[in-house]
Amino acid sequence: MPRSKNYNEDFVLNSAMNVFWNNGYRATSIRLLEKEMGINQFSIYSSFNSKKELFLKSIKKYREYVKENVYKELLKPDASLAELKNFLLRSGNAKNKSQYVKGCLVVNTAAEMGNKDLEIAKEIDLYYNFIREMMKEIILTAIDKKEISSNINVDQYANYLLGVMQGVSIASKNLTKRQLNDFVTVALEQLK
Repeated sequence: MPRSKNYNEDFVLNSAMNVFWNNGYRATSIRLLEKEMGINQFSIYSSFNSKKELFLKSIKKYREYVKENVYKELLKPDASLAELKNFLLRSGNAKNKSQYVKGCLVVNTAAEMGNKDLEIAKEIDLYYNFIREMMKEIILTAIDKKEISSNINVDQYANYLLGVMQGVSIASKNLTKRQLNDFVTVALEQLK
């Protein structure tokens, strides 16, 4: 007879996501996960099979988290360049830098892992596709609002903005407010 779980799986998955986000995949040990998730190694392996499977679920959880909490403003149907600029500047200039100092879980993972693990790379690609599609919608709205020319290649600029988003995630860890403002302003001027 299987044992019943004595914990909330959503809570422990959220805890694991934050451990990986703070430490990266390689630096996160099972012992650290046990401590932060509040469950033992046996429960981790019986529920998630392996550290890697837990990590993959954590990336999926992160994608849900950012849709609901981070990108809400950019996912609105009328979001365009003004909302994107405000978002990027606010991301790097937050009073509470702790979230931004740790950057984006997926960008950090891409830097750490690259394409060394195909399953992790697939989750990274799914996240980047989500960002790319969000950027396409922002560009199309900006075209409709006549903020930018309709002659631009939407796919190319969506890829460009994906790179800008990655750059802001990394740059916000070290750049001054003025440097970050310059980076965002010049990057978005490329659309006009």
